[in-house]
Amino acid sequence: MEARIIGLKGCGKSTLMAALSGGRSEGTVTTVRMGDDRVRRLSEIFKPKKTTFAEFKVREAVWPEATGRKGEMERYLDQIAGAHVFLHVLRGYANPMLPSEPRPERDLLELDHEFLLADLMAVERAVERGKKQPPGDAGRRALEHAREALETEAPLREIEMPGEETAFLKNYQLLTLVPQVLLLNTESGQKATELPEELARGRQTVAFPFAEAAEVAELSPEEQQEFAEAMGLPGPADEIVTHAAFEQMGLISFLTTGEDEVRAWPIRRGETARQAAGAVHSDIERGFIRAEIVSYDDFMAHGSMKACREAGVLRIEGKDYVMADGDIANFRFNV
Repeated sequence: MEARIIGLKGCGKSTLMAALSGGRSEGTVTTVRMGDDRVRRLSEIFKPKKTTFAEFKVREAVWPEATGRKGEMERYLDQIAGAHVFLHVLRGYANPMLPSEPRPERDLLELDHEFLLADLMAVERAVERGKKQPPGDAGRRALEHAREALETEAPLREIEMPGEETAFLKNYQLLTLVPQVLLLNTESGQKATELPEELARGRQTVAFPFAEAAEVAELSPEEQQEFAEAMGLPGPADEIVTHAAFEQMGLISFLTTGEDEVRAWPIRRGETARQAAGAVHSDIERGFIRAEIVSYDDFMAHGSMKACREAGVLRIEGKDYVMADGDIANFRFNV
């Protein structure tokens, strides 16, 4: 999965990158581990050779200079396509390098408008091409629905469409189809202003001072939580941002345990046991027989798989079982 840090010039994108990576990013790209106490505690119990947390690749979209052919905004929009989620940074602090006062609502509206306009132009071009090369019934309906929504300034992530239409539109890397988390970069000690719901439009909103979060990120993992609390932060930046991104994308994690590895596996909410098996390996999905499932809370209450089995909380589930966040799974398969 790839998250893209976006936002207007001077909002603090690079500072957020430092807060997420602890200053260990390679240029504009870093890998961010999703903090998960369940994985840590299971690792303490099983003492595996390897512990693996869910991860995001995070890429900062750096503001470009204008060229003879394209302006800054047009070049910026060109480079941010292809992300699974946008981390949209809004400036809530006074930047001496910028003449304007911080107004996150204004900045949000500006970039939202540019996204809508760019998508509408892309859809209209696709409609014109479709007159010469028809995209099929599902494609035609998808483009019609997309154009209708964008003309009323409704982002495509808010529009309910059949799965085949959404899949068709993803080929065009439309910006308003991508989930967004809104991250408000505040002054130290500043009480964040709530964004009105008519502007947030269902997007997760998290506010904290990026500069202080970047200082916390340079500490050891054991110290980060303590110092974050002491500085009035909601937590280390990597934890609060990745959890918000997971929620916005509709993702959950199931867990696997053993002497070799304890691991968190991200899947979409609503996926079945067989689909979850495919996240581990395609052969397991293909040869799926059953899944042995116990919730994380039940496991911690009983202390071992043997005790869970004896207490009747270790269940045998079939391929259509819908996975829950924190399920500990062992898949039986035959290929």
